[in-house]
Amino acid sequence: MMKRVFGRLLNLLFWIPLVLVFFSCSKNITPVDTAKKQPVEQKTTIAAVDSLTNPEQARAGNHIAFDTLIRPIHSGIPAVWKKDAVLCAKVQKKVMDYYTNTGYKTRWLGDKGPGLFFDELKKLLAQADLMGLRPTDYSLASIEDKFNDVYKTQPAIAAEVVDLDVQLTEIFFLFATHLQDGRVRNVPHNGDALWIRDPKPEKNVDVALLAGMREPEQLTGIVRTLQPAAEQYAKLQKALESYRALEKLEADEMPVNLSVKGKIKPDDHNAVIPYIRRKLSLTDLKVYAMPVDSTSGLFDSLLYDAQLVSAVKLFQMRHGLEPDGIIGEKTLKFLGQSFHEKADILALNMERFRWLPDERYLGNYIMVNVPEYILRVQENEKETLAMRVIVGAPNKPTPIFRDEVSYIVFSPTWTVPTSIIREEIIPRLRKDSAYYAQKNYAFFKDEVTIDPSSESWKDESINPYKYRIVQQPGPDNSLGLVKFGMPNTMNIYLHDTPNHRLFTKSFRALSHGCVRLDEPARFAEYLLRDQRGWGKENVAKAMNAGASSTIMLRKKYPVHIEYHTAWVDDKGVVNFREDIYGHDKKQLELLFPEKVSSVAGL
Repeated sequence: MMKRVFGRLLNLLFWIPLVLVFFSCSKNITPVDTAKKQPVEQKTTIAAVDSLTNPEQARAGNHIAFDTLIRPIHSGIPAVWKKDAVLCAKVQKKVMDYYTNTGYKTRWLGDKGPGLFFDELKKLLAQADLMGLRPTDYSLASIEDKFNDVYKTQPAIAAEVVDLDVQLTEIFFLFATHLQDGRVRNVPHNGDALWIRDPKPEKNVDVALLAGMREPEQLTGIVRTLQPAAEQYAKLQKALESYRALEKLEADEMPVNLSVKGKIKPDDHNAVIPYIRRKLSLTDLKVYAMPVDSTSGLFDSLLYDAQLVSAVKLFQMRHGLEPDGIIGEKTLKFLGQSFHEKADILALNMERFRWLPDERYLGNYIMVNVPEYILRVQENEKETLAMRVIVGAPNKPTPIFRDEVSYIVFSPTWTVPTSIIREEIIPRLRKDSAYYAQKNYAFFKDEVTIDPSSESWKDESINPYKYRIVQQPGPDNSLGLVKFGMPNTMNIYLHDTPNHRLFTKSFRALSHGCVRLDEPARFAEYLLRDQRGWGKENVAKAMNAGASSTIMLRKKYPVHIEYHTAWVDDKGVVNFREDIYGHDKKQLELLFPEKVSSVAGL
């Protein structure tokens, strides 16, 4: 009996430690939800740990995966952009590619609410005006209005969160496409002023960058990467930020149009002088104090004093005007532009950089800025040669396009365009049929040589297309001593001119459309610098040979004829130029359709 009791006691002593160990371990065992087959407490514990190390998950919760077969990606693009089918298709493809590459998971929103990625997107879109775009095009207000409804229950309904996330992604890619390709997709026809914009190849770099984003702060870098790489673009963006700030400082009482009778000269008195003094003080961030009358000792606010004259001269230089200190019609028009209008012009010129092909920033190229009347040779964004040019008159504008110089003609002939035969030569011959007798021209009618003095030019039904007129080589040739050929169908090229006095003028929109060079010999030497036998002496000899010779270039140089009415020079000075062909006015209406700009007269 005692032996049996003692045996049971030993068994009990053996099992007690095992039971204690079992119950101790059981405290760490997570109950299982048999319906979902998932650890109920484990999910809560992991979320709590992640919230300490992942601020995005703490804020937004878990990102939601979705099935596009059940929840197809739809278009949430604002109605204004739905009018542009090409743009909408481009954005929608990017959206689909993005979600495909990221496994169809929400980016901006989680099951708890919007995350830090959304905050960063919202901040960047609010600053779109500092990138030359309109924040209203990417308004998030309609989506944010839905947050309270979607997240009033926890967890939120997945399908509703997915819908909003897709709309945010569409807005991002709309913004990204504008940054890369421009908001104005098709440059409109502007009368005879042609602007030929080459289509840019499709690149989905924005899709790859967004898909690879891991931290919210990376979004700022992505937006910076998507914008043009040109150094000038970055300078314009900085200038735009300054002018947007100046908008807030500009006095409400500043008159829209500064009009005076005649001109204001140094030491004159005029009622607009106080406005000009205030405007230039804001522009230059420098106080131009009122002068004191030497006789009375009182302030003379209406006096156009020497200090203000110096400020006006600098203003005139920045606007491509003769820096004579005399305030005339064009100076007053530029002074009358508000900082708001100037900021819009800066934004427009940033937009134009988005239209340029990517190869524009690579290698060597030639750029003619029409409103500046300057040709520049660029090598890896560094200027190696610059000279003044004459461009097409407002009624015969130089087209904005890109081409390449492929050959040089020394001592060229000039075949007179039919438009000049009709508009200039025939009217002149009607007054004097012998006018061209000693002017080195050859006349052909139906390809037969004729004597122009024997023709009946007074016949009103005369057909100019029957005639071909060729000016022979020589110092008086309209093309000068050298022509630089480009193979375009518009018959636009670069050339010399017999009248170099015109290069001293500040307004040089004077040609029939082609671009005249002030230093054609230097330009020829540059183009031929890698071809043996074409040094300075041989170039000069060929130009004055009196007989035409054509030299094909071994290396063709890209030529970009562009239209920049605002830029920042190497000294950091913001420059503006006259809108000689009206491109600014037309394009500003598209870039900022809700605004009415007064640049029409400039």
